[in-house]
Amino acid sequence: MKIIRNTKEIPKNFISVVSTGTFDGIHKGHRSILNRMTTIAKEQGLQSVVITFEPHPRIALAMDDFKLKLLTTLDEKLLIFEQLGIDNVFVVDFTKEFAATPYEVYVKDFLAKALHCKYVVMGFNHHFGNKRSGNHETLLEMGKMYGYQVEEIAGQSENNIVASSTKIRHLIENHVIEEANAMLTYHYSMSGEVVEGRRIGRTIGFPTANIKMGDSLKLIPGNGVYGVKAEVDGVIYNGMCNIGYNPTFANPTLSVEVNIFDFDRDIYGQTIKVIFENYIRSEVKFDSVPELIHQLDRDKEMVLKKLYE
Repeated sequence: MKIIRNTKEIPKNFISVVSTGTFDGIHKGHRSILNRMTTIAKEQGLQSVVITFEPHPRIALAMDDFKLKLLTTLDEKLLIFEQLGIDNVFVVDFTKEFAATPYEVYVKDFLAKALHCKYVVMGFNHHFGNKRSGNHETLLEMGKMYGYQVEEIAGQSENNIVASSTKIRHLIENHVIEEANAMLTYHYSMSGEVVEGRRIGRTIGFPTANIKMGDSLKLIPGNGVYGVKAEVDGVIYNGMCNIGYNPTFANPTLSVEVNIFDFDRDIYGQTIKVIFENYIRSEVKFDSVPELIHQLDRDKEMVLKKLYE
């Protein structure tokens, strides 16, 4: 897969099928668009091109007071695009100046002149260009001028709810991890470096890897205990993860700690991946350490039970 960051990098004989969007999470709705693109590309002998943006438009435009957190980093998105068979990803530097581009100029300069597109595949609610004034109808109208066809893909539902990045973020923040995973079509994950903690877990028989997130914009699930998989050096282990402030020990800062089952290695300084399977319980302050240990035993039992349900 080729990563393009400038129109000058596009070959002159390039003929393509294109889709545009932020694609945060690359959920089941996005995948229906991408799958249709790759099908058209193979049938018509075209190059498939995803145009995506970095940073996320809402972040670049300072919307939401910078509170937006993302389901996927750019590197994670690129990996999934490649796995789905996309030929090219055009990563556009999203600025306020770019946001002000009229949709007519965007279609002319990017889709027609630079990418020589013959097909545009878009989601059912996609808007683009200055003030989001470009849409399905405007693309169809300009297609008559520039010689491309447009396909609009219907939304994809899970439990009668149309999948969207916003809805998935809400589910993850509110512990509904299994429904979020169903909308994503894969298990939500995040990666980070294992750093020194207070080593309390080791003293009570539940040593944890304390994770420092690799990207400050990555969405951290809501506080609580989760059944997880931990990927260390390419090997997957079962485990459980606590997100929160460890109220029993009055931790002043938010922590992400993973107890990896049947694992006893020094992995400080390594990057590991935490894959969220299910939600176990909320974070609780216990009156004593023995109470906490008893609950952790029950948590581990629940995690292992859910593995075989």
